[in-house]
Amino acid sequence: MSRTIAITYDLHLHEGVTTKALSANKTHEFPVSSGEGKDYYNSLQTAVNEAKAKLGEELTAWRDIVGDKEQGKEKNVPMKNDDDDDDEEEEADV
Repeated sequence: MSRTIAITYDLHLHEGVTTKALSANKTHEFPVSSGEGKDYYNSLQTAVNEAKAKLGEELTAWRDIVGDKEQGKEKNVPMKNDDDDDDEEEEADV
């Protein structure tokens, strides 16, 4: 029996967010040695580090793609002017 760490994700993207370079659902398997004691734990640590690095790369790429789409939405939201708060406070003090 081979040992592995399996990581699966299925991203639920907003409408209009697509890319051919990345897949929204993916499974990765990272092998773990079937050795004993220290060899097993060293292999396990290596597999966990590889899984972390791979997921970090892929999810960062998705964040960059989705982040660009989200920035466009934020530009349409009017910002509240901080000066308006000062006027209200002055009126309340009177």
